[in-house]
Amino acid sequence: MAPALVIEDYYMVLEVEQTASLELVIKSYKRLALKLHPDRNTKHDATKAFQLLGEAFETLKDENKRREYDLKYPTIRRSGPSSQTTQTPASTPRTGALSEDEQIAALLKSKQERSARWRTEKNVFDSSIFELRREVRRLEQEIKNLDSIVAAEAAAEARKNSWGTWLLSPIYKKAEDTEDEKERKGIERQERKLEKDWKERVLGVRKAELKKEESQLRNAKEKVDAADLADNRGIQATQYRIWHREQMERQELARIERERAAMIRKQQQEEWERKTREADEAWRKRQAAEQKRQDEQTRMWQKTADDEAKEFRERYANVNLPSYSFATEGSTYGASTSTCLHDGWWPKIQGLPGLYDAGVPEMSSVDTAEDTT
Repeated sequence: MAPALVIEDYYMVLEVEQTASLELVIKSYKRLALKLHPDRNTKHDATKAFQLLGEAFETLKDENKRREYDLKYPTIRRSGPSSQTTQTPASTPRTGALSEDEQIAALLKSKQERSARWRTEKNVFDSSIFELRREVRRLEQEIKNLDSIVAAEAAAEARKNSWGTWLLSPIYKKAEDTEDEKERKGIERQERKLEKDWKERVLGVRKAELKKEESQLRNAKEKVDAADLADNRGIQATQYRIWHREQMERQELARIERERAAMIRKQQQEEWERKTREADEAWRKRQAAEQKRQDEQTRMWQKTADDEAKEFRERYANVNLPSYSFATEGSTYGASTSTCLHDGWWPKIQGLPGLYDAGVPEMSSVDTAEDTT
């Protein structure tokens, strides 16, 4: 089942900054809990406000939950203030959202503060562990010394009761211990035994304490390492988002530049085509104008020629030209009339029948035959 979507600004609920320490979060929670508790808060939404305060505290007091919440916090802030009612008039609304650079700076600051706290905490652990280890070594040495004394007494007693000592006793007779001496040695043995028992119990306690301190040190170190790892991952994730966004921006800029270049090329192509069309149109217009001019000139020339021919015909339409007859031997031909001003005498030109339309008399077939003979 997917976790519930968090949309509340827990930092605003607790009236602390995002960089607030755990101590400040706890202090603010205690203050607001007394203020917003339903027994003291008479507002209709007091229960809801108190529950929201508890949710905020449960999230921000746990380092792992707080880290996960901080990753989503910029989105929560951009979504705007929620409808929660725990905001008091004295609290200052948080405006704007942390930028990605600010997120990285906040994570780095969190690591630095954690590192400083860890150095202090580790020094305490190291000092305690050092003292415990030194005391354990001292107790072990003292117990070892007591064991050495007991072993020496046992060895002396064994030598005293050995066969060799008994055989040599007539020669090397030693004085017997007095009752007081025996009592004193017995008391010393009893005291050493009690001291050893006590030291062994203390040694067991100190070893247990040492083991506990070393375990706490390892656990604390693991928590710090896990928190640093999470912060490093958060920094890497934020840096990746920055890189990805910049990459997308670069790609978008490249796409825009390509589109702009394509648009410029298209505009240049359209401009070239437009100028080409205009040049072609201008050339066609010049050609049409030239053709029109030539046609008009030809028409004018034709009209001038027609007018001159008409004027010529009209001028000489009523002129009577003499008739001429061409007689040859044994034949007589009728006279042909012509309006030609050359009195009908005109050299024959083959292939120009159109001249007869201009008044040149056409020779008869007989004349043509005589000329060929």
